Amino acid sequence: MSATGSWVCRLHPSASPDELEPTCLPETWNRTVAVIGIGASSWAVEFCRELAALSVDPDVPAVRRAEATEELRPTAEAVVMEALVALCLGRAVPTTVPPETTRQIARAVRQRISLERILAFQRASHARFSDALVSEFRRLVPADQQSEGHSDLSRFLVDLVSSFSLACSAAYAAEEQAWLTSIDGSRGELVRALLRGDHAVLDPAKALRYELVNRTHVSLILRRDAHADGDDDEESEGLDRVAAKLLTCIGATAHLVIPSDEREVWAWGGFTDPRSAAVRSTPVVPGALVTVGRPARGLDGFRATHEEAKAAARVTLYSAGRSRGRTVFFEDVRLAALLTSDPERAQSFVRDELGALGHPRESLLRETVRVYLECNCSPATAAARLDVVKNTVVYRIRRAEAMLGRSVKEQQGILWAALHLVDIVDPVESQYSA
Repeated sequence: MSATGSWVCRLHPSASPDELEPTCLPETWNRTVAVIGIGASSWAVEFCRELAALSVDPDVPAVRRAEATEELRPTAEAVVMEALVALCLGRAVPTTVPPETTRQIARAVRQRISLERILAFQRASHARFSDALVSEFRRLVPADQQSEGHSDLSRFLVDLVSSFSLACSAAYAAEEQAWLTSIDGSRGELVRALLRGDHAVLDPAKALRYELVNRTHVSLILRRDAHADGDDDEESEGLDRVAAKLLTCIGATAHLVIPSDEREVWAWGGFTDPRSAAVRSTPVVPGALVTVGRPARGLDGFRATHEEAKAAARVTLYSAGRSRGRTVFFEDVRLAALLTSDPERAQSFVRDELGALGHPRESLLRETVRVYLECNCSPATAAARLDVVKNTVVYRIRRAEAMLGRSVKEQQGILWAALHLVDIVDPVESQYSA
């Protein structure tokens, strides 16, 4: 242990170590605990949990932020722990990236996230880590001993940023080369070019072994979330194989399946006769979200049906608890897809328009109002659709109007849109007053 780095072992989290579950690899955790102890190792876990939460892109929809945070934590923990071990032992900064970072870089390459974006994230993370470590140094080391140690710490942190950036760049270049020369990578790049409309391959259908022009296409997107445990046989099966089975199930005579990342695949089924596309036969896949675009013909249709599957997937971002084991058809959510192009504003619109009527426990009243509006405000027609007596509809409408503070006949289109959206944006009880 280095005399100047021994203070690292005195780091400790604000929470109990028992409450801080590491997400890095077990070997990383065990090696770190063996050198700097459970307290300092747990400090790293706590710091990285906060760091990951702060580092998530603000454009990520709120219900996906927790998942995005969990994706960032393992590599953050590994880098911070390696740095603390080196600092404690008086060693030079690591010159290679840990396995957790290699895995994250591989995912980024497959998603075509640029190296510049990764390095920008790393620079911001290192700045926060440096500030936190300097603050802890000043707290833990007596003032009369800080002069020399502070200089050593500053040099270490500067070297850490430089060395890690170089290591990240080298790892990214190696992973990108391996990916682009692989079959999945080269096909994935061609598909992305086709979707952008800027492909240079003269015969992309031949390269993909999938006819593009004289076919009707149906796009599927399959995704497993970060918490899928894979214990079930159906959940542990590769998504590419699952996608192929689904395409066969709906009658596709040709298949194109492209891994988007380790938890998502894009798939297309080709049909010579659009009438044979049994889209509604797409089954639910345990532990996965499946979104389905509408049948569309030709190369333009290849793009259009995929955009619809993406839009359907975006709609599901509002209700994270219902994203697994679910098949969503764009046809069923196309209005919601249009109305929720801005997620945060969509949620605000629902809250502002419905007020107390948007509370989760008022679902019966909301359904009554929606049906009432769809029946041209006829209590008798609405009662028949709801299978209740007319007076019940009248009573519920009065209760709903009391909550709204106005007649449901005012701005009917806006009110109906809010009622259509409320179950999609998955209202949280705490957002509404009792």
